[in-house]
Amino acid sequence: MLGTAPVYLLSWGAWRLLSTVLPSRVYHKVDDRLYYIYQSMVLFFFENYTGVEIILYGDIPKNKENVVYLSNHQSTVDWIIADMLAIKQNALGHVRYVLKDGLKWLPLYGWYFSQHGGIYVKRSAKFNDKEMRKKLLRQTQCGAPMYLVIFPEGTRYNPELKNVIADSQAFAAKEGLAVLKHTLTPRMKASHIAIETMKDHLDAVYDITVAYEGSLDTSGQRRPAPSMPEFLCKECPRVHIHFNRVDIKEIPPEPVFFRRWLHERFEIKDRLLTEFYESEDADKKHRFPGEGKCSLLNLSYTLPSVVILGGMTLPLLLTENGRKVYVRTWVYVLLRTCLDSSFVMAIDWFGFGYAAAIIFGGFIGYKRKGSVMSLMAGLIFGALSAYGAYNISNNPKDITFALLSSGVLSVVMGMRYKKSGKLLPAGIVTLLSLLMVFRLLFLMVM
Repeated sequence: MLGTAPVYLLSWGAWRLLSTVLPSRVYHKVDDRLYYIYQSMVLFFFENYTGVEIILYGDIPKNKENVVYLSNHQSTVDWIIADMLAIKQNALGHVRYVLKDGLKWLPLYGWYFSQHGGIYVKRSAKFNDKEMRKKLLRQTQCGAPMYLVIFPEGTRYNPELKNVIADSQAFAAKEGLAVLKHTLTPRMKASHIAIETMKDHLDAVYDITVAYEGSLDTSGQRRPAPSMPEFLCKECPRVHIHFNRVDIKEIPPEPVFFRRWLHERFEIKDRLLTEFYESEDADKKHRFPGEGKCSLLNLSYTLPSVVILGGMTLPLLLTENGRKVYVRTWVYVLLRTCLDSSFVMAIDWFGFGYAAAIIFGGFIGYKRKGSVMSLMAGLIFGALSAYGAYNISNNPKDITFALLSSGVLSVVMGMRYKKSGKLLPAGIVTLLSLLMVFRLLFLMVM
């Protein structure tokens, strides 16, 4: 998936330049098609590699609609769940996100999400409602279809973060709202602005509740929902999705009543999740009420995108000039991300430096032996390490991606060093990876 990202961004960049002299609706139409191709490829690998079973409760309308998608938030996989539902209505290209501001520095994707129509927001007093309204109006006025994904909790629910949950519950009690156990108290501002601004453009709100099976420990207590690496390691057998459509006309426009309405929707989610995780009835535990249907995507939805992007990437890697363009795209985006993000957060310089060293090692392997595999491995693991450094910059305890990439590299490159005895790049990368593993373990226990 990461291997095709530079090709996708180059294709999109070329279209962005060409479309500057064309109407906005033409740009959005082609951009949505490009986004559909890339995201359906992601869904192909997610469904066919992880082997996860998707259980859907409720009937998704067959016809495409303009909607706001509201869901509980607990995992990095939640955005893929939105894609899974959108593709069933042929609306995958129209998916746009309201994201926390720090994600704009995500390598490769952060800037593009904004260009696709995503909106980055800051919390509380720093929330820029005028900018959000302006961007939504600009898209709706040009007729862009809308599948706007919002996670009203504002951050992921993690049962291990007791202080975050306690603060959320204390706020609800202070405001006279029901205290929630399995979700955080929803924030209304982004959802209200989105629905109010686009009320004449929207058909409905999709109220989604997601539960990940296998997230209880041996004592029956809830654990953090599985992350993307855990899905890739096939540690989550099933994902349960409860779907409820609310007509836009049923949603109160006044802020006071909207706030109550939104909280009541989350009260329903909390009851669903309480029964899912805690029910003493074996027939009710690990399922939502109603009939659950196994929801598998037909390969006709996703396989063509794999062929298209693979067919565009391989020729680029098989020519000297193509490889130079490919490498420069990766390096430019990663360096730009590092430099830009250093101005807005406490950057993990060690992590980003390690990522740069991995990319450099892959490049050295390619220059010395012409190894395209070495180059690809360096770029992909470098990107994973950069994303891990980004996560640590935001939360020093969020070491999953960084530990995964450095751990795998320490083993793989250690075996190569043992076999070849060459210090560069295998020996150096092994040493750096082991040092990174020890550093991350130290961060975890601190």
